[in-house]
Amino acid sequence: MTMGGTTLPTMGWSMIRRFRHIAALLAATLMLGACSSGSDDPFVQEYESLNGEEARGGRAYLELDIRDEHRFRPSSEDEIRNLLDDGDGAIYFGFPECPWCRSAVGPMDEAAEAVNLDEIHYLNVSEIRDQKSVNASGDVIVTDEGTDFYGFLLDELGDFAPEYPDVPGERRILVPLVAIVVGGEIVDSHLGTVESQTDPYEGMTDEQRTELIDLYREKFSQIPGCGEFYCE
Repeated sequence: MTMGGTTLPTMGWSMIRRFRHIAALLAATLMLGACSSGSDDPFVQEYESLNGEEARGGRAYLELDIRDEHRFRPSSEDEIRNLLDDGDGAIYFGFPECPWCRSAVGPMDEAAEAVNLDEIHYLNVSEIRDQKSVNASGDVIVTDEGTDFYGFLLDELGDFAPEYPDVPGERRILVPLVAIVVGGEIVDSHLGTVESQTDPYEGMTDEQRTELIDLYREKFSQIPGCGEFYCE
């Protein structure tokens, strides 16, 4: 067989088709790698890694597109302790699997930018909390002990720590929880998103989002140097 005046060996077309198929697969692989490289920012990776995944119960996690210049800063235990010693700032307690947290992070970040709050300290509390319940006799049963640092956080939060669900007299860091710190003291907090949001997997309406942004702006404005429209 000839092609363009050149003699091709037996099975030449089969080989050509095979090479074309391999080349197409290679190109597709390279494109997929380029599209899935993502950000190397740890906060972005932590939250966007669940995009397209299913939560327990078969519901899809809310898709997030966190901007590169976001204000969240994952903070160490020592950094949080220092802030609660004599610092000023905001702490966001949460974790990416929490659907309410996924609804809250966008408005929270936008509110921080609106008042030029440089950073929101972020602490993933999913692995440090305790687990309690009440048995048939009314006794509190501790299934999992919280860490020492978690106990420290509960002491610092005091009444700003929400009441433990179904365990009277106990408190727990429910999420998303935002704490406002002034002079090392927690002076205010906000739990959840807005009252009218009933399904976090569906996200918020524009009105709900605006309401939550305004709420966070009001909270952040208590931080020294921050105001309704600016933070020096």
